[in-house]
Amino acid sequence: MRILIAPDSYKECLSALRVAECMRDGLAQSIDAEMILRPMADGGEGTVDALVYSLNGKRCPINTVDMYHRPIQTYYGVIDDTTAVIEVANIIGMQVSSERQPYHASSYGVGDVIKQLIERGFRKLYIGLGGSLTNDGGAGMLEALGLSCYDAKGALLQVSGGNLSEITRIEGTLLPLQDIEIHLISDVTNPLTGPDGATYTYGKQKGILEHELARYNAGMTNFARILNQYFNQDYSTTNGAGAAGGIGYGLLNIGGIVHNGAERIANIVLQDIDLSTIDYIFTGEGRTDFQTAYGKLPVCIAKRGNAHGVKTILVSGGLGERYDTLYDYFLSMHSIVDGPMSLEHAIHDADRLLMNTCINIGRLIQ
Repeated sequence: MRILIAPDSYKECLSALRVAECMRDGLAQSIDAEMILRPMADGGEGTVDALVYSLNGKRCPINTVDMYHRPIQTYYGVIDDTTAVIEVANIIGMQVSSERQPYHASSYGVGDVIKQLIERGFRKLYIGLGGSLTNDGGAGMLEALGLSCYDAKGALLQVSGGNLSEITRIEGTLLPLQDIEIHLISDVTNPLTGPDGATYTYGKQKGILEHELARYNAGMTNFARILNQYFNQDYSTTNGAGAAGGIGYGLLNIGGIVHNGAERIANIVLQDIDLSTIDYIFTGEGRTDFQTAYGKLPVCIAKRGNAHGVKTILVSGGLGERYDTLYDYFLSMHSIVDGPMSLEHAIHDADRLLMNTCINIGRLIQ
């Protein structure tokens, strides 16, 4: 028997690799099978590790600044001599800080890392866009790559999510990018502005208060108007422009190509696996509900399994609203929680809970 283990991370709890290892260790106690681990991601937390693990790459440290311009050391992935992968989550996201200061938050660090990687000779970049705590339209990132923003008095601005409305002029010369491939890995399709844009859809989780949303959206709209004039092009309504607080928009303007995160990662990570030789697939995520059907990784994996007649079993941290609508994709769905407990308890005991759940599922299969 062959089992493919291809989960997403349990956000703010277990990495995708650790989830896969716990699934394997639990199943190994109750079933005799060859188990193939392929930790997955959809552009957010774990994107670097998923590609590095599956493609035999390596992690490398890099120094930059976080969303508040504080020095940090983070990491990127090296796939080969010309290909690198980064994720905004470990530069300007929740992996770096739990602080929510949207007025001051900037994507500058992302641009700085891109610049350093190009200077190190990389010519193909994969950029995971999930998990940012910024809402600056990618202005800070473009600042790091050579553009300068000025206010009405001609003063140079250090741009952030809170002062985009002050920008009246953009000047500067971008770092040469003609020979650079930039692939954007995103699990969202939002435009930059408007009711479905970055601010109104994701702003609250980044610390923007309800009564401030209109002001931040107006600032983003102002920045886009001026940047559209600078580049003589308009990507503000393109699918994915609103990803990562508008970093998607900034990267589209410099030649980035948007890919569906789950599909793109699956295409890369599973390219060497013949699914017709697999008996079961195990996948999962931190919380599963009806929204999982809208392009989330577990359903992407299940669809691929179903196309080859492979049964897919979902094991998630929790099962939420209308999860029963997903039974067309999965043979069965399981929450690892085995009794009444707090979220803190579930997170603390996640390894054990996940392994025990998989022991029981393995007994059923055996």
